[in-house]
Amino acid sequence: MFHDLSVENQLRFDLALIHRYMAEHNWNEGVVNHLTAMLPDSDEHFLALPYGLHWSEVKSSDFLVSDFNGNVISGVGEVEASNLNIHGAIHREVPLARAILHSHQPNITALTLLKDQTVTMSSQHALRFAGRIAYLGVYGDPVDPAIGGTIVDSLKKNDVLMCANHGVLVSRPYLWDAFDDLYFLDRACEVQLKAMNTGRELNIIPEAAANNFGSNIIKWSKLEGEKHFIALRRMYHKKYPDLMQ
Repeated sequence: MFHDLSVENQLRFDLALIHRYMAEHNWNEGVVNHLTAMLPDSDEHFLALPYGLHWSEVKSSDFLVSDFNGNVISGVGEVEASNLNIHGAIHREVPLARAILHSHQPNITALTLLKDQTVTMSSQHALRFAGRIAYLGVYGDPVDPAIGGTIVDSLKKNDVLMCANHGVLVSRPYLWDAFDDLYFLDRACEVQLKAMNTGRELNIIPEAAANNFGSNIIKWSKLEGEKHFIALRRMYHKKYPDLMQ
């Protein structure tokens, strides 16, 4: 299958950018966690980082092209097992999940450690996620091939999954909106945890109002989120000239 190389190169750059950003902000965890994107015009192949490469050194050319069985179509290296078990299954079964970001970043992961890991509708940041978050209440072994099916079931109606004792997974049609969701989810969890730390009661926005505000926020966040990512492209192109290598 042939792909539009200009579109694929942009996708590779964007995925490399997100890896670098997350490494800078302590959103990575060693060489694990996984960020993937389906190749343009393909329903069978996705971009994945070779297992063992640190996120701070990622370049556009580093990504493997893999199928859902873990066969490397192009590139050097292997797809990490939990990456394949989780992302491969989601990309295959959820058509809108063209971009998947999974991380153990501290603010979000800290919330998943609580018995009640709910992202409360108590901040403007959280409102964009009203009705969009699924919760996996039991820790699952990420290298178990069955984990993919469990997660896919959770994401059939939602595009954000909080995983008990583990971290978060965001699945979206585009890399920029997956990143923007992850960015604002991190902010929502950070301010929620800080507010909870006071020991005072959270001021929860009523469900009807949260859903109404949330739908409005999603409308304008699509424009703002894309502008946010375009700004990051400019910044990281200057900051890391090797990203395009």
